[in-house]
Amino acid sequence: MKIAIDLTALLKHHTGVDVYTMELAGHLSRLETGNSFTVLANFEDRPMLHSLLNDRCHIVPISFRSRVARLIALQALVPALVALRGTQVVHYPSFFMPFLRGKAKHVITVHDLTSFSMPDHHIRLRRSPLYLKLLAASVRRADRICVPSRATQQELQQYFPELDSDRIRVIPHGVGEEFRPPSAEQISAARARLRIEWPYILYVGTLASRKNLPHLLESYKNLIGNGAIVEHLLLAGLRESGSRDLLRKLESHELRERVHFLGYVSKEDLPPLYGGARLFVYPSLNEGFGLPPFEAMACGVPAIVSDAPAFTENLSGAAEIVPLTDTEALTRAMRRLLLDSSLYARRREAGLERVKAFCWQRTAAETMRCYEELVDKP
Repeated sequence: MKIAIDLTALLKHHTGVDVYTMELAGHLSRLETGNSFTVLANFEDRPMLHSLLNDRCHIVPISFRSRVARLIALQALVPALVALRGTQVVHYPSFFMPFLRGKAKHVITVHDLTSFSMPDHHIRLRRSPLYLKLLAASVRRADRICVPSRATQQELQQYFPELDSDRIRVIPHGVGEEFRPPSAEQISAARARLRIEWPYILYVGTLASRKNLPHLLESYKNLIGNGAIVEHLLLAGLRESGSRDLLRKLESHELRERVHFLGYVSKEDLPPLYGGARLFVYPSLNEGFGLPPFEAMACGVPAIVSDAPAFTENLSGAAEIVPLTDTEALTRAMRRLLLDSSLYARRREAGLERVKAFCWQRTAAETMRCYEELVDKP
């Protein structure tokens, strides 16, 4: 097959969608097949992609990273290049496909539907009528739609009841091989680089309102109220909508000296940052998959997550799962894991075992089968 993958949606600082996009492209290129790959990319990403992909991939820079440039490239340049190269399948790993279809088959990945279900928790662009219309048009016109969980599939069919279920493929994300329990030396070196001086509870992810972080701060405030818990709370990630509410919460005397923003953490420092934590907490209101808890558990750290459907689907029995907005339940879960060494050990081992089922090689193989179905279809 002649396959094209559109990587122009990659951002400078990688979040979950970017991690998926790069891992998928890298592992697809390493599958033992006779397929050829065209990778459509931004000029800024060429050095990174040359180190990620093998020689079977032809990297074609078609855009710069600005939003306007990427939109023009998607709608004008991608269809032209696909037609010129005789491409049979084109995959758009970040929601959107062009209006001009040509003869190729088109695959999109829809990571979540929170722009529809939780518009108030997104930046203005991602809740705008134009954005939602473009996303809906892509969903309706794609030949196949990949989603990372059954929860996302159900939500997709809720908003698009006309969709034939045969067009949807549930393909879970994976966990990178770099996420494994780090050595004491690796943890110590990362703590020194990041200037971490305390035992800590960790959150990693975008600092956005849909991640339910004010709820985490309130629960943590209750946790340290009696002075029995020495762990500080570290928040790592880029700031987005809702950060102001988060900063206001930190004005309280109890939290000012105990909660710390690390900002965006590099890929190299992330595994030892996870591995050095006492707990990982991720109380998100909704997720299509949610990579950080899986990465934390792969590094040997017990995780506490909300009862968002994707988490109950994939993490029941491995992570501590608490109700979305129950502050006391989250406080109790953190206290139990910090003070009950037997429970801590069980959750650690269960987490390490569970993440073995999630690997990027499987994601790539199942995605390739999706392409083959389309090409073989009469």
